[in-house]
Amino acid sequence: MKSRYLRAVLGLLAACAAALGTTLVVPTAQATTAGNMPIRLGTGAARIQEVIGTGQFTGPITIIALRVRAAPGTGSLSTASGPLRVMLSTTQAYPNTSNGHTLPSIVYASNVGPDATLVYNANAGLSSPGCALPGPCPFDTVIHFMTPFSYDPSKGRLLIDYISSAAPAGTSTGSLDGVTFPDSTNSPVAVVAGDPTQASGSSVGVGGIVFGLDTGAGYYFSDLAFKDGWQMTLTYNNYSPQAVTCVTNFYGDSGAPLLVPFSQGTVSTRTDVLQPGASIHEQTVANPAETVVQGWAQAICTGPVQASELFRLYKSGVPVGEASVNAETAPTTEFATFAQNFTGVAYANPSTTQSATITFTVYDNAGTRLASQSITVGPLAHGSANLGPLLGLPNFTGFVKITSTIPIISLSLNFEAPPIFSSLPPGDLPSSTVLVTP
Repeated sequence: MKSRYLRAVLGLLAACAAALGTTLVVPTAQATTAGNMPIRLGTGAARIQEVIGTGQFTGPITIIALRVRAAPGTGSLSTASGPLRVMLSTTQAYPNTSNGHTLPSIVYASNVGPDATLVYNANAGLSSPGCALPGPCPFDTVIHFMTPFSYDPSKGRLLIDYISSAAPAGTSTGSLDGVTFPDSTNSPVAVVAGDPTQASGSSVGVGGIVFGLDTGAGYYFSDLAFKDGWQMTLTYNNYSPQAVTCVTNFYGDSGAPLLVPFSQGTVSTRTDVLQPGASIHEQTVANPAETVVQGWAQAICTGPVQASELFRLYKSGVPVGEASVNAETAPTTEFATFAQNFTGVAYANPSTTQSATITFTVYDNAGTRLASQSITVGPLAHGSANLGPLLGLPNFTGFVKITSTIPIISLSLNFEAPPIFSSLPPGDLPSSTVLVTP
């Protein structure tokens, strides 16, 4: 448990002391009590996988940030900034040996679940003043995820998997708050630690770092369009009695960050703080003479909001059509909605690591399958098309079935009478839905 790799734990991104949204402490017994094992920061590169038992959760959650705190009485925390990768997944490994369960494998890959999501991949450093005994210290160090992770404890345990780079000698000080247990029969957390360049860790222990998990809400916008007469309006309404912060990231067709022009500036990421009852309703200020730009967006909010997007088309400065679309709250692998040859379909792959194979199949009003087309969409990539041209059909009316090999987001717009257009009802279906077959 106290291996050199665990002591060489990662540096984390410093942030303000105040928690945003709801913070769930794991193990939950450490919510008001410090752990019993300070974990001294080192300078070596490390990979640490921490398995958290389902008993630490009361139901499904969306995790939007990860927090750590100093061990009380050990001084301040500090590390130099360096590359950090954090991945979350649902694992079939267990944190204890109760009921014949087995602890995590020493082989890293064996613990990673099929829904593995890269939630952070950037430089990070750590800075915290620490606190005196008996503690506990505040969770004043946080990684805000680039991609939220939806976790359902009914499907397995939670795995936090992170890889930190080596830090210059003498640049890491202080200790993280950690906890260890006397035996493996009832531990709520377990850890695998070792060299990140190897396939296996060097140790498995019952215990680990005391984490704070910030929970909130993720929102997805399947399509953005601005320039060439198009403007896009982003709307957030905070109906809750607490302040909510929303960080919105914009992506282009290739998956690269997309610069979007607002009155406050042209940005690929915007942060909006909404006080209780507050709203934003911000339209782009794109040049109507330039070629249209499309993409998609993802927002991570510290609490629930009502999120929507408005597409508006202008001709000679006069609006001639618009459609409002509610944000999606979870990717899925199946969609079904009304369609005809001019129906516009947009789609995006929110995975940061996997490509999606998306299949579009259309049926006429009699239920006859007319055509099908599959495309591959890379990580964070986006696309859009009119169904008739996409499938080589000059004229049809019926519905479209959309399936994907991994969860995606998608919306459909009705263009039966251009320039008038409208959003179609959401087509999202649970991934377990049984669909019509050819």
